[in-house]
Amino acid sequence: MMWFKFEEALKTLIQHFPAEAMKKPTLYHSVRVWTYLWNHGYSEELQIAGLLHDALEDTNIWETVIQESFWTYVLNIVKANSKNNNVSKSEILEDIVQRCSLIWEDAMIIKMADIYDNFLFYKKENNISEIKRCKILVELVKKYKNSEWNDKIFKKINIILDY
Repeated sequence: MMWFKFEEALKTLIQHFPAEAMKKPTLYHSVRVWTYLWNHGYSEELQIAGLLHDALEDTNIWETVIQESFWTYVLNIVKANSKNNNVSKSEILEDIVQRCSLIWEDAMIIKMADIYDNFLFYKKENNISEIKRCKILVELVKKYKNSEWNDKIFKKINIILDY
């Protein structure tokens, strides 16, 4: 049942969250991404991947925990949505979006849900530099998005760019 898997994923995420304060409300962001995916009828795998999309970057969770508890497919999406510390800082955003495109549409859907939630948060905070970062990311999504992908989340690209 969906709720039990979501509860397991949320419990796992919270258990691995760092004790020290973070510069942004990352846990709430992850839950909002999950909520968007839940409310729009995405698959259980995508919902769990959305909830865990920042877990490898922001928690001490191991890849094996995600793989064993929530499927290899979820792990692949989470990894694609995570920073690769082996690339230069100037290439990190493009690297993430490009890797999402290689995993295929589902990873890009999670990236768009992530970007859109960040955009809404930073818009409310009137954080212009982070809004600009969201715009850079959606330009990269446009660049790497397969023309056959018509998921409704890609309509958010213009909402962000038109702001």
